Amino acid sequence: MNIYEKMGDTVIINLPEEVDDYRASMIIQGTDEAFADGRIKNVVFDFEHTMFMDSSGIGLITRRFRDVHDRGGTVSVVNVNQRMDKILLMSGIYRIATKLAR
Repeated sequence: MNIYEKMGDTVIINLPEEVDDYRASMIIQGTDEAFADGRIKNVVFDFEHTMFMDSSGIGLITRRFRDVHDRGGTVSVVNVNQRMDKILLMSGIYRIATKLAR
């Protein structure tokens, strides 16, 4: 599974089964290249395989939000299961990210 896919001015970040400090750091490093040229305006986090996420995952999402917000971009989440939905809701991520239908 690729960490990310670029589609025009959008990057889709495919999250692993567990998003902890180590994996969040690896995702940030692995996707920094996509953000380096300044053309990415939108980020979609795909939770299809994700079963666990700690505060590092929340930090990952908020970091990428800061990367695109000043560019007029958006952050979205997709394929969010019930467990991840609860975490995203309690963390306040839905104030900065839009939940897309499956």
